[in-house]
Amino acid sequence: MLNLLTGAFLLSLLHAAIPNHWAPVLAVARAERWPLRRAVGVTMVAGLAHVLSTVLLGLALGLLGWRLSARFSQFAGVAAPALLVVIGLLYAFSGPGHAHPDPRPLSRRGPRPRVVLGLAATMFLAPCLEIQTFFLAAGTHGTATLALTMATYLVVSVGAMSALVAATYTGIRRLNLAGLAHYERRFTGAVLVLVGLAGFFVDW
Repeated sequence: MLNLLTGAFLLSLLHAAIPNHWAPVLAVARAERWPLRRAVGVTMVAGLAHVLSTVLLGLALGLLGWRLSARFSQFAGVAAPALLVVIGLLYAFSGPGHAHPDPRPLSRRGPRPRVVLGLAATMFLAPCLEIQTFFLAAGTHGTATLALTMATYLVVSVGAMSALVAATYTGIRRLNLAGLAHYERRFTGAVLVLVGLAGFFVDW
């Protein structure tokens, strides 16, 4: 279980750091001249919408993993880590990272609820698929592990996105994270493969 939670933590942190998760919110905040508190608040709303859609998919996959584990005892010990390795390799060699819909056209002045709703909607409609493998594997260890993995994803993702918006908004411009987007899938694949390989030798 520790390997799964560590992998979920690293993957959540990696995806939150990629600018297409938070830079559009920052662009809208500056265009709308929002104060820092409002910018962070809207980031949390958009981040929670993004996490919600991801977790809904993950819940279905996690319950599938739980049912498979109940029927086939070898699934948790062999098939689940093997699946992580295979998916990780596919991600590593599948090209650049995924892109979220860009809500920056909403930065033109307009009713604030409409702007916030637009940001939340675009994030909700673009769930992260990379973390789903962890949810499937976590489900093989029961609902408690699945819930803990989802909670880790939620707290780390939303927290990191909000922190990055706050840091960048207040003038920290040395964060050079744009290059992460180009190598996102390689980093994601590496995390999946490492956690999968560890699953063969260490009890999850």
